[in-house]
Amino acid sequence: MARIRSVKPEFWDSPDTARASLRCRLFYIAMWNWADDWGIGDANAGRLVSFAFPNDDDISAADYPTLRREVSECYGVDFYEVAGRQFYAIPTWETHQRTEKKARRSNPGPEDADTPGNTRESNRPTLSGGLSDTQPRIPARGKGEVGSGKGEVGSKDLSVSDARTSNVEAAFNDAYDHWPKKTEKKQALEQFKIAARRIDIETLDLHIQRFGHAYAATTSKQFTPALGVWLKHERWTDDLPTAPEQDRKPTRTEQNLDFVAQLAREEEMMQKGITT
Repeated sequence: MARIRSVKPEFWDSPDTARASLRCRLFYIAMWNWADDWGIGDANAGRLVSFAFPNDDDISAADYPTLRREVSECYGVDFYEVAGRQFYAIPTWETHQRTEKKARRSNPGPEDADTPGNTRESNRPTLSGGLSDTQPRIPARGKGEVGSGKGEVGSKDLSVSDARTSNVEAAFNDAYDHWPKKTEKKQALEQFKIAARRIDIETLDLHIQRFGHAYAATTSKQFTPALGVWLKHERWTDDLPTAPEQDRKPTRTEQNLDFVAQLAREEEMMQKGITT
């Protein structure tokens, strides 16, 4: 639930604000309202952007990665992940926000993050490949060590890869729940992993949810594409599906009702002709 927050006069002429774009400044203030009494908020792209820009059609979840990067660089906001969910923490919260009676803490803090080290956006690993300088790397092993044989992999070496795979699969399962046609899930997961290399995972999740709801409202399951096929052809770039035009023939019941209405109109006209 959003909360009332205060903005100090020093905010407007601070060096941090001077470096930030107008969108970034507004987004940062919205993050104060969105955060709990401990300066921690849910960093889900769709919900956060919708809260910050509810009346701006030109700003969507697709802009979230840019906004997230800028508030991290300009204001030092920490973004991190806990159990597959995204959160953010405002490091200067206690300095600028005074809460007399704090609500019970419900969101995990940066200390609970799944990955160690600096959790700011500029230092987090990306799905497109590569590890940051602060991300643990696979250690080299000598002879005789566990997992040193050809084709073998030690359990510790898989920690980074497994975490990334787990995050992708969690995001996929969340998106798949919103797709009306439940078929070929394994193929859909593979296509989701491929798509996640080209597009931000949260944005992809949001696209799937939007199109899934649109298909459910306008298209029968028979004509709804399987999610794997939809992902393979990058159909998140298409226009949202709409209901077909009403070009069908009237049913027998509708024809009968029209006939009865026509008889009633003719009778009314005859009565008017007699009285006149």
